[in-house]
Amino acid sequence: MPSAEKTRLVFALHFHQPYGNLDSVFHDAMDRCYLRTIELLAAHPHIKTAVHVSGSLLDWTDRHRPEMIEKLARLVARGQVEVLGGGYQEPMLAILPERDAIGQLELMADRCEQWLGQRPHGMWLTERVWEPDLPRLIARAGYRYTLLDDSHLHAAGARLPLGAYYVSDKAGEAVAVFPIDRGLRVRIPFADVDDLMRYLHEQRGRVPTYGDDAEKFGLWPTTDKRCWEDRWLEHFFNALECEWIEVVTPSQILDDTPSSGPVYIPTISYQEMGAWTLPAEPAHEFQRLARRMHLAGFDAASEMFLRGGIWQAFLAKYPESQLIYRKMLRVSEAVEEARRRGDEGWRDARDALYRGQCNCAYWHGLFGGLYLQHLRSALMSALIEAEDIAAPRSTVSVTTSDHDGDLQNEVLIEGPLYNLYVSPLRGGSAFELDLRKPRFHLTGVLGRRPEAYHEDVPRARVVSDEDLGNVSAHDLVRATEPGLADKLVFDSYPRGAFVDHLLAEDARPEMLDGDYRPLADFANSAYTLEEVGGTRATLVCRKNGYLLEKTFSAGERRLETRYRVSADRVEHDVRFASQIDVTLLSPETVGGRRIEVDAVSSEPGWRGVQHEVRAVRVACDDLGVDVMLRADPPAELWRLPIETVSQSERGFERAYQGTSLVFVWRGSVGGEDRVLQAQLTVEL
Repeated sequence: MPSAEKTRLVFALHFHQPYGNLDSVFHDAMDRCYLRTIELLAAHPHIKTAVHVSGSLLDWTDRHRPEMIEKLARLVARGQVEVLGGGYQEPMLAILPERDAIGQLELMADRCEQWLGQRPHGMWLTERVWEPDLPRLIARAGYRYTLLDDSHLHAAGARLPLGAYYVSDKAGEAVAVFPIDRGLRVRIPFADVDDLMRYLHEQRGRVPTYGDDAEKFGLWPTTDKRCWEDRWLEHFFNALECEWIEVVTPSQILDDTPSSGPVYIPTISYQEMGAWTLPAEPAHEFQRLARRMHLAGFDAASEMFLRGGIWQAFLAKYPESQLIYRKMLRVSEAVEEARRRGDEGWRDARDALYRGQCNCAYWHGLFGGLYLQHLRSALMSALIEAEDIAAPRSTVSVTTSDHDGDLQNEVLIEGPLYNLYVSPLRGGSAFELDLRKPRFHLTGVLGRRPEAYHEDVPRARVVSDEDLGNVSAHDLVRATEPGLADKLVFDSYPRGAFVDHLLAEDARPEMLDGDYRPLADFANSAYTLEEVGGTRATLVCRKNGYLLEKTFSAGERRLETRYRVSADRVEHDVRFASQIDVTLLSPETVGGRRIEVDAVSSEPGWRGVQHEVRAVRVACDDLGVDVMLRADPPAELWRLPIETVSQSERGFERAYQGTSLVFVWRGSVGGEDRVLQAQLTVEL
């Protein structure tokens, strides 16, 4: 029996890099953090540890750095490490179809058994995003326990001091829940080791649980020097080898300690996540309320009464997140149909689907997430790959369906080479343009919108890691470059393809990049779908006395959009513009990707105006595809790079998201005979 005089510490580490992250980031994480941590554990065999390595990191490690898997497997074999499973590609289980949630959990258990020699009994829950239905899914996938923040248990009414673990069930299917101790999370590795050990000494007779990201041991700002150069982690591990503390695995506690009873936890994540999900203004109010509670002397236990939004609110906050989510659901259905048919390649399609479910690019908080273009692009490429395997197309179709779940139909133009999804309610514009064969989301651009943290950008300063001192990434107020406040420009209309603008005759490009004042706001208006079927779809919109008709005509390799603009009023001159936002992942000419205007090449991030443009070529040599945009009649071309300011563990940073290609025609409208006509053609 365990001694009542000891602190029995459950110690768990979570190793993760998202699918689609840069190879250089994986290598850096491996050298600065992961291998060091595993090797230090090997040198301290009395420290029992639960370890979770996400599937995306396992896949990369198997290809590039198999020594990590080998070293970890040896620790498992000698009984020092207990393997934690989870969703294989680190998905947000709460938003997946049940078949995919259980499939991801089972695949992870299979791969852990294959590579690490142990089938996991417990799992790491992505971002600790909890739903009351999860015990049923977790238990059905064969897991006995998970780890959640102690605030989750507080929100369920669990009394202090918390027990070793609790039991939660759904319809009788139960899992154990270990509460992660906040006091340990905020101290490791930022407190002095002596202070941390005093805190653990206060827990004698109890079973506190530590569970957090291994990246805090070298990858977060200031932690490389602290953990390795100053040997903080080694000193901590040495201190843990004392007579009054025992470091144990969760399964040891399950085997010899009774539960503290049942608990029913509401939909919740950690407190910071609840704040991040909120739009800017509600987030400001949430933060003001939290400060008032703190000043009024409320203790930490009162946090159970202060929660922001739920994780799914990111799908409403960011249209780009909603886009990936809806694509994922559509592709999941296609993969399931392929499985039912017994298609030979359905497992390859499933694996690609699972990669497209990796959580990191669906949301944004302290870390870049959704704002990181290469992560969004990787998810969409994986989903297009799964779609192309599970539902290949030989002909072009134009259909309607409620793709985005708004209870209204969208126009879906799909063929062997491309997908174009058009929303009549969203300015009649296309919110998704995919290149199916190279598996690339060409319009995967992130819009610019206010964030709650933008109020801190003007006071942020460029500070080196050496000058930061011992500070958590949660408390940083610094910039990666000066002048970021000048980059806080926000969009007035949705981004995508074939975004329509009717402007005054003297309008300049700056109007689309700041003070948006159209003659008729077609970009934010609902269109009426007048004709759809075969290979055509026609939409119309009347606004401020102007009538705009646009017709999409789909061919196997060509997509034509014809415009007719007329007015009820006296004849006058206007500018009509059709905008396509494209991403090539970098403002520089890299990887054979560039933009050519009438056969003259330039960098994607170049800003300016060009006249009498007939053709723009978006060249992607590394993908083996070119996209040609043709204007008829020739148009003025406005090129506007899209840059955002976001926060990350490094502080505030600027990121290139894509380039707006805006084709602008001048003409007269009004009366019976004055109709401005234009055509924009996409060729593959």
